[in-house]
Amino acid sequence: MAKVSVIIPIYNVEKYLRECLDSVIDQTLKDIEIICVDDGSPDNCPQICDEYAQKDNRIKVIHKPNGGYGKAMNVGLDNATGEYIGIVEPDDYIESNMYEDLYKIAQKFDSDIVKSAYWEIFEDEENNKIRAYSYWAHEIKMPEKSFKIQDCPNFFYHHPSIWSCIYKRNFINAHNIKFVEAKGGGWVDNPFQVVTFCLAEKINWSPFAYTIIDHKASEILLI
Repeated sequence: MAKVSVIIPIYNVEKYLRECLDSVIDQTLKDIEIICVDDGSPDNCPQICDEYAQKDNRIKVIHKPNGGYGKAMNVGLDNATGEYIGIVEPDDYIESNMYEDLYKIAQKFDSDIVKSAYWEIFEDEENNKIRAYSYWAHEIKMPEKSFKIQDCPNFFYHHPSIWSCIYKRNFINAHNIKFVEAKGGGWVDNPFQVVTFCLAEKINWSPFAYTIIDHKASEILLI
C-alpha cells in the first residue's frame, strides 16, 4: 500500500500538464501512487500521460470518455489504494515536500484530513509574476491539535481548496463519500469539502503553503 495516492483529473491542459506531473513525480515522499484520469481530453494530454507512465511505474493512467470533474474524481477514488488520498489539479503544481510534510502530520495525529495553505500566482501590469500566500489563511486562527468542524466552524470560511489536503482513504470509504457528478457544472469540490469536514473526527491544519495556483492557468475548466 502506498502512503499517498495522488489523483490528477485531466482535461485539455497540455500546456501545463508536464509541469504538474514533474512536481508530483519529484516529491520527497517516494512511496506514492499517481493516478492520472484522462477525462476524454481532446488535446495531447492522453499521450503525455502515457509517456510519463512509461518512465515512472508509480503512474497509473486511466483513459475514459468525458464525464466531467466529479466523474473523473470518482474514478480516481475507486482506483486509489493508498493510505491517504491527495488531489492535484493539472493546471497547478506543488512543492516537492508537500506530501511528506502532510503525511507526517497525518501519522502524528491519525488524522482523517490534513489541510494546508497554498500559494497564488498573479501577474502585475508588466506581466511580472507575483507569489502570494492564500489570503484567508491569515484571517482565522487555527487549532494546533486535531479538531472537529464543530470546534472550529470558521474553517468553513476557508477556500475549499481540496487540492491542499490529504484524506484518509479508510475514512472516505467508510462514509462512501463521492463527488457530485454534474458534467459542465462548476465547484463540485464544494460539496466534497462540506461532507468531509462534517464527518471527520480529526482535522489538522498546516500553515505552510505547498500548492501553487497560477490564476492565468486556472481559467481552464474541466467540463
